[in-house]
Amino acid sequence: MLRRAAAPLAAFLLLLPAAAAAQSFDWSDLDRAARESVAGGDTPGVVILVGQGNRVLYRKALGSRAVTPAVEPMTTDTIFDIASLTKVVATTPAILGLVDDRKLDLDAPLGRYLKEFHAAQLGWLTVRRVLTHTAGFADLPSSEAMAKGLPDGMRLLASGVSAPSPTAPFRYSDTGFIVLAELVRRVSGESLDSFTRKRFYRPLGMRETTFNPPADWRARIAPTEVFQGRMLRGVVHDPRARQLHGVAGHAGLFSTADDLGRFCRMLLGDGMDGSRRYLSSASVHAMFAPNGAGEATRGLGWDMASGYSRTLGSFFPLGSVGHTGFTGTSIWMDPPTRTYAIILTNRVHPAGKGSVLELRRRVSAIVGARLFPPSTVPAAGEDATSPAGAAKADGLPRIKIRTGLDVLEIEDWAPLKGRVIGLVTNQTGVDGEGRRGIELLAKAGGVRLQAVFSPEHGLDGVLDARVPHGTHPATGLTVWSLYGNDRRPTASMLHGLDTLVFDIQDVGVRFYTYLTTLVYILEEAAHHRISVVVLDRPNPLTGVIVEGPVMDADLRSFTAPHPIPVRSGMTLGEFATMVAGERKIPLKLTVVPLEQWERSMWFDQTGLPWVNPSPNIRSLTQALLYAGVGLLEATNLSVGRGTATPFEVVGAPWITDPGGLADALNAVAMPGVTFQPVNFQPDASVYAGQMLGGVRLVVTDRDALRPVTVGLTMGRTLLERYPRQFRAASIQNLLVNRSTIWALLRGDSLARLKQWAEADRASFLQRRASYLIYK
Repeated sequence: MLRRAAAPLAAFLLLLPAAAAAQSFDWSDLDRAARESVAGGDTPGVVILVGQGNRVLYRKALGSRAVTPAVEPMTTDTIFDIASLTKVVATTPAILGLVDDRKLDLDAPLGRYLKEFHAAQLGWLTVRRVLTHTAGFADLPSSEAMAKGLPDGMRLLASGVSAPSPTAPFRYSDTGFIVLAELVRRVSGESLDSFTRKRFYRPLGMRETTFNPPADWRARIAPTEVFQGRMLRGVVHDPRARQLHGVAGHAGLFSTADDLGRFCRMLLGDGMDGSRRYLSSASVHAMFAPNGAGEATRGLGWDMASGYSRTLGSFFPLGSVGHTGFTGTSIWMDPPTRTYAIILTNRVHPAGKGSVLELRRRVSAIVGARLFPPSTVPAAGEDATSPAGAAKADGLPRIKIRTGLDVLEIEDWAPLKGRVIGLVTNQTGVDGEGRRGIELLAKAGGVRLQAVFSPEHGLDGVLDARVPHGTHPATGLTVWSLYGNDRRPTASMLHGLDTLVFDIQDVGVRFYTYLTTLVYILEEAAHHRISVVVLDRPNPLTGVIVEGPVMDADLRSFTAPHPIPVRSGMTLGEFATMVAGERKIPLKLTVVPLEQWERSMWFDQTGLPWVNPSPNIRSLTQALLYAGVGLLEATNLSVGRGTATPFEVVGAPWITDPGGLADALNAVAMPGVTFQPVNFQPDASVYAGQMLGGVRLVVTDRDALRPVTVGLTMGRTLLERYPRQFRAASIQNLLVNRSTIWALLRGDSLARLKQWAEADRASFLQRRASYLIYK
């Protein structure tokens, strides 16, 4: 089924013209985004094309096509090296065309068609797997294979295949699509360029789309960069495509925005353009159907949600599809509404140093907020607390609770007797007396502690960078980093273990990465048939208050591990139980529960020692504010890193009226917080060494404070007061909820914005109820 599909695609086609004709938009903010990208040196120029159905809504060129040896203005008919868009504009449709011709079966072993892959051990390797980047190919082909060329190098490519990880099978691969181009040649009897030209480009009127463009096109081709003393212009930028004489399955195609628009309209027309059918309806639907692959979701060829597309797909509706290209190109489409956005740049010109990530984010955010407004506003719900309500906190310990680690100590480690364990922990893994769990477990009788694993910030919680592997000085144990080259424990790290023990203090916020590390531990433990024991610890922000939007399930990432709100009100043990249950992870999971903990407790009421969970969260107040102010961190604001009070101050050099900003925020009268104008100078991180204007957040009532609402309100207010300076779209990096970001970007009232943010809270509370350990 074609994802958020409730109605067939044909129904959308009938409804679209009237809906589209009813609205026209001011696209001046697209002009501004493009101009600022050019002025900032991100790219010399850009062509943007936005369409819906058969209507072109925006079509404009800005900046320069070339800047050396002479400046040339960008034009809408500029021909671009579209890089990896080749995968979806040439290779993928060619494969599906052969499927329509009944010459290929997507689920047949690749070895049926390519003799080099005809081996019993590769029977699992299907054409579909190659299209979805789950075939175990290396990301880049070996230099030896490329030196031999094709078909001679195919045997070397086949020898490099390895079975993908069952827990994280996605691996973006140029190699796989190079193989697919050879598959097209052998099955069709034609090279990829000949097949696609005859089958698609010529009949679609894509007259300026080709591999190896002719010399007389050169004047309109956007150059890339210098290779061997010569500016590449009309010669493919990708070095492996050059080795393959310009025709390859992963790169090599040149095209224009208008030609790509024709191609998009054909796909969004269910494979038809006018009365001519190019692909069957079944192939188009299969192309756009989601294939989950761990944190990535792919269609056939097309991206839907992955690390390569966060700046695009997170602003289009669930199930939209697209792709990006290394030279600075991208397409994103929403099939039900037949909407597409094409961004073409030569950001690598002239020296290979440009970046269009921010331009993609801004363009897709503008298009998303304009064209995909939700049809109804959710009814206002109750206050963002659990049904039990929150008790007023006096900040004084009520009773000294016991963590899971304390409980194990009292039980003389009985649940771990006879086990060979790996301990996942950091500086927060201490008992009620402040003693570290590593040393305690290393001395525990009948328990063999064989390895230690550390999350982001390292075993001592002091690093703000990638963490290397190391050795624990007191015990001599290997400390495997899960925040370096590997974020999941590998087979070699887990060798010889029968149990993984997880003991880390979380901060109660979804985008804090310790949650994701726990999810990876659960998944890899299941794969390797290892038991998991979670030593539970309190949610420091109480287990009562639930706040913020539930993340869109397809936007999983290292900072978005599972569909929960920003503040879930769950302990790590409860979260682990939910993840294992909802994902049906087949493992033996044991949670050693807290004793004496009540859901209404704040951390400073537990009697436990406070240990900074990371370098920039140094107090319970900062942990609370992090839930809201942290949402702003991906924007062009300082959130106080590099100061004595991170997450308690927010500022930027372009905030020229701190007093006015503080007054505007105070006028909203949000419970539990006031704002003071401030100037500050961080000595590290964003804007280090610069004097910034901004506001200080002063918590006056932590029980009443809703930090997610505060963060969204600050974003909304900054967008109103500084629309040209504030990069609000980046809030989506950690918000990962389309309805809420659309509401913010299109300027909905604060009341409506809060309604969208809390729209799914009731359904989450129902999901959560069966996993709660503490009532």
